[in-house]
Amino acid sequence: MTMGKQVSGFTSSCMEAKVLTRTIIIMGFLLLAGHFLPFGRQDFSSCKYLARAFLQGESNPGGYSVEIRTTELNETSKAMHNASIAMNSTSRSTELIHVKEDPNKRVFGPYGNAAYLFIQMGAYRGGPDTFAVVGLASKPLHVYGKPRFECEWIPRNLSSGRLIKGKAKKMLPDWGYGRVYTVVVVNCTFSQSVGTDANGGELILHAIHGDEFGKPERIVALKEEQGTYNGSVYSQAPPYDYLYCGSSLYGDLSPQRMREWMAYHAKFFGPRSHFVLHDAGGVHPQVRKVLEPWIRAGRVTLQDITEQEQFDGYYHNQFLIVNDCLHRYKFMAKWTFFFDVDEYLYIPGRKTLQYMLKELSGYTQFTIEQYSMSNKLCLQNRQHSISATSPYSREWGFEKLLFRDVKRGIRRDRKYAVQARNVYATGVHMSENVIGKTQHKTEGKIRYYHYHNTITTRGEPCREFVRQSRKNNVTWVEGTPYVYDATMKALAPSIKKFERELMGSDLASIQQ
Repeated sequence: MTMGKQVSGFTSSCMEAKVLTRTIIIMGFLLLAGHFLPFGRQDFSSCKYLARAFLQGESNPGGYSVEIRTTELNETSKAMHNASIAMNSTSRSTELIHVKEDPNKRVFGPYGNAAYLFIQMGAYRGGPDTFAVVGLASKPLHVYGKPRFECEWIPRNLSSGRLIKGKAKKMLPDWGYGRVYTVVVVNCTFSQSVGTDANGGELILHAIHGDEFGKPERIVALKEEQGTYNGSVYSQAPPYDYLYCGSSLYGDLSPQRMREWMAYHAKFFGPRSHFVLHDAGGVHPQVRKVLEPWIRAGRVTLQDITEQEQFDGYYHNQFLIVNDCLHRYKFMAKWTFFFDVDEYLYIPGRKTLQYMLKELSGYTQFTIEQYSMSNKLCLQNRQHSISATSPYSREWGFEKLLFRDVKRGIRRDRKYAVQARNVYATGVHMSENVIGKTQHKTEGKIRYYHYHNTITTRGEPCREFVRQSRKNNVTWVEGTPYVYDATMKALAPSIKKFERELMGSDLASIQQ
């Protein structure tokens, strides 16, 4: 009896295996036959026969068998053979059709990469209901096309909120100076506060080509984590009085000129100031040695922007960098200044910077007059030589370059400062996207001395000398009139003392 049960179980298992095997084989043939039959042919008798046999077996489970009649296999094989012949015939017909294409139909084959639709550098919250996204975009596209942007805010938990559409305003603040790429600042404003519940969320920027060919891009411009929103930033007093936003630092910079500029303006702006510098390849190890003590003291932030070099914009993407700095540090200071590291600010008379800015507090922006200095003319003195060990060589650049260009009838670039909270976008010489008034008439209040290209002049800057007898007269050099101006020279002793007291001897060994 036990043996019978074992045989019965074995037979049952065997039959189940046979049923499964038969099912797989028949279904496989059905699929293959259906796939390879010629297109348009309606003779599926072999498939119908096999299917009918399968269904009959399905209705009679006890009659399952692994036997497949030869006639069925032959019919299926013939169908597959005919299907193969038909497919080969169709393939040859397709080849012939390809050859017979219209020879006047031209094909264009693109290779490589064109300019990108948008390259994001940064995205920043400007308040409870507004954001700024800063980046680069294809200049030809913006000059000749009609690209646009759309903004939306997605709460972190959609079940407790909803997707909110915003209004996108595009600004191109580089005055047409862009090259392959132009600078784009997108202001995203919403009709209500977003993310102020501190639950987090995402700012989505949609970049759209503006034609039927380009694929729109969905960009997660900003992701706010839960608990990071702090509304007091937009209403409380800023941590600094003054912030410096520097342009791209590139080329073979002079460590000594950088040292002089940094010490001068650290004293000029005072302890409640901060400097943001941007390294575009110019901060080599000797320049970094100059900046490190200031970084350790918390006076300087140095950002590496060398990656932007792969995107061809105006002067190492200066416009991009100053706009990113504007929005990144928008709420860090009352006033933000924009000028270069071969330019020195100066307040004439006995007034202080604080007093002067109080007079201009009703303006969002003011521009600064330029005093252009010769970058090679120095006063000849019998007691001075320009050997590496002479006292004259150890004098700082603004102690020796004392001749000012006074040619009339030419336009000289101005630099500027803004109350950043009221600025949407900015430029290198001024902003055209401000809320409020701009004051250009600042002569007698503030000016800057410009020592053009001295920041990239290594070694002794004095290359031509003027006799002492010409000190009180106009000196003409290469058709340009110069007058003697020792204003900055008089400040040098106090600047050097300030640096020694603050930095000790850390910078004493800096070379030209």
